[in-house]
Amino acid sequence: MRIYPFMQPCQSSSVWTTIVFLLTGNLVLAQEVTIYPNESEEESPLLDEIVVSASPDPGSQLGLGQYSPHAVRVVETETLRRNATGTLGETLGWEPGVSSSYFTPGASRPVIRGFEGYRVRMLRDDLDTFDLSDISPDHGVALEPFLLESVEIHRGPAALLYGNSAVGGAVNARSRSIARIMPKRVATGALEQRFDSVSSGYESAGYMTLKAGEFLFQLTGSHREAEDIRIPGNAWSDDYEMLERPSVWVPGTGGASGQVVPLENPSGRLPHSFHDSSTWSAGFSWIPENLPLVLGVSYSRFDSRYGMPYIYPGDPTDFFGEYDLDISQDRFDFEGSMDFDQGFVSKLQARLGYGAYRHSEYFIGRGKDEGSEFVDSYFEKDAFEGRIDMHHRGFNDAWTGVIGFSARHEDFTAVRTIYPPPDPVTTDTFLRSDNYGLHALEQFEGGEWTFRLGHRLEYVEVLDHSMESFGFLRGEKDHSSATSGSVTWARENFIELDRLALTGTVSLTERQPSAIERYAFWNNAGIGRFLIGGDLDGTPLANEESLGFEIGVEASRGPVGFRLNAYHYDYENFIFMQEDPAATGGFGKAVRYIGRAATFTGFETELDWKIHEEDGKVLKLTLMSDYVRGTNEDEGQPIPRMPPLRFGSRLEWQDERFTVGLEIRHATGQDRVKPEPRAELPTDAYTMVNMDASWNIPVRDHQLTLFLRATNLLNEEARLSTSFRKDVAPLPGRGLSAGLRYEF
Repeated sequence: MRIYPFMQPCQSSSVWTTIVFLLTGNLVLAQEVTIYPNESEEESPLLDEIVVSASPDPGSQLGLGQYSPHAVRVVETETLRRNATGTLGETLGWEPGVSSSYFTPGASRPVIRGFEGYRVRMLRDDLDTFDLSDISPDHGVALEPFLLESVEIHRGPAALLYGNSAVGGAVNARSRSIARIMPKRVATGALEQRFDSVSSGYESAGYMTLKAGEFLFQLTGSHREAEDIRIPGNAWSDDYEMLERPSVWVPGTGGASGQVVPLENPSGRLPHSFHDSSTWSAGFSWIPENLPLVLGVSYSRFDSRYGMPYIYPGDPTDFFGEYDLDISQDRFDFEGSMDFDQGFVSKLQARLGYGAYRHSEYFIGRGKDEGSEFVDSYFEKDAFEGRIDMHHRGFNDAWTGVIGFSARHEDFTAVRTIYPPPDPVTTDTFLRSDNYGLHALEQFEGGEWTFRLGHRLEYVEVLDHSMESFGFLRGEKDHSSATSGSVTWARENFIELDRLALTGTVSLTERQPSAIERYAFWNNAGIGRFLIGGDLDGTPLANEESLGFEIGVEASRGPVGFRLNAYHYDYENFIFMQEDPAATGGFGKAVRYIGRAATFTGFETELDWKIHEEDGKVLKLTLMSDYVRGTNEDEGQPIPRMPPLRFGSRLEWQDERFTVGLEIRHATGQDRVKPEPRAELPTDAYTMVNMDASWNIPVRDHQLTLFLRATNLLNEEARLSTSFRKDVAPLPGRGLSAGLRYEF
């Protein structure tokens, strides 16, 4: 294979809208080495770019190193194909330190080290996903996992370059919306079809690249139709049914005024857990033969509709029914990058993005409210983001770094129905946010020592225009900063080890509350609560400040590699949602954003062992474990929805044609929950056993792959402690998915 050092395509996408190319482009935290297929006829034409996750680190152009505990974790294409589900949260849910905010098969978001929402930035090609998954976990991420090339999970100093809010980290999905490599053939691509038994679901996906000289056209598309999922037992947990006793008032029965009737706990299938979605994109890029330049533009469309299983509102006379969530997004991306062989500047990268997101929550009446259908809540989000980054080098490449500027603007509208048809009354909330940031990450290597220092200065202004027509405009604006530094010592052939690396990191971060955390005031169907902003009691939320410490160890000897990270975060004002029974005066349930002193302590570890490797045949074992303990120090109570202690393993056999894997995943029970008045119930332990197999069949110079994946073979009832809906929405039961992929 041949490496082109100066024609490294940009690995992220941006957006354009007006020709205001805002020199706010975006930064690529990754200096990824792109390896192009050899033009020999003996090579497969389908060799997509391969990200080499050795030094320099694939997640930051600063060469953090393969063995650094802060190297960005890259989930490669093959792993995504094996684990891909309808949501990114479930797809990544068993990566070390990463869990999921599972609501249904249609809504799930990654949770990193117990952090969710605003503290985990969701990105597509280094720009925001421009959806509403950060304001509520029942809002799906506007991404199709089957169409991703890879996913980067960023932690440590490099994550600050994506924003002061990325305390937990950043999840950067690499899409195929723009072609960034020059293929050998005029047309290359892949088609995939799969069936999933647990939801009787069909999924189709594909992408194709067309070459015309120096120009590339990229097309992608996918479609999914999935019915209600099968579950091992009952939909509602025993504790939930005993505590809530779901019931409904039925008029005209048991007397003149009617009577309250207990609801039956669904069994065997989870009602209203269907998921339908489709997405497509069209991109155009220019990769001149004699210039180290890549320019690209794309348009993408995302549509998703999924059901939200019933959750008892707490009042039998309230509306009885379920919710459908309907999501659509139009997105434009523009990106450009240029590499420089000599001089202080090694690369310039710029990105610009625009997303128009629409989200409706439909109430669909059942029983006594049969025929009553209306939009309970409607959301709009129009957002721009742009970044520009300069990667540099100096002192014989011992000093490397990136300096950049980013800007983001967002208009958010929420329309809430107070009285439904036939005499509807609604209220509107209109919020505007502006964010500007300067960021830098510098690294110096000297012998066995590597020093890194990252800093970001951010200006944020949020305004609530909801009552502007009455002469009332409120808002907050302020600066915040975040600094993170680390030191790594690494030595080859240390005692009995081939390599040992030790890293210590200290971070001091400050985050300003978002407009939603300050001014939210609407019903949230997904969490079954009325959502109230922290500023609405007259006392504005203070900035969130945290001091973090982390130590990391990585070691290898022969076929065995080991990694361990242990961390502690101390928050002066941690902002989160907590049950507030008094907020609605006793009518319905509500949660309010509050700020409390909090601590988070945890670890994540992983061991890889190539048990056997000979003549292209490999038997390998992977073990992982992670845990985090979050505590509200002001009140001496657990932070809600924390992941439990988990253990996972995968045994895999692979040769040139076949891959067979066995996974065992165990999550312990989570009984660290807030005491009375109890808003969160304990979660039982569960063990998942999965198996998968794939068979690659060469067809001339193309490739056909047959694959099978069996999940939850023990048919365990499993509920995620990180989910608001764990007590009414268990994970799917035993299932089998089978598919066929053709690459040409």
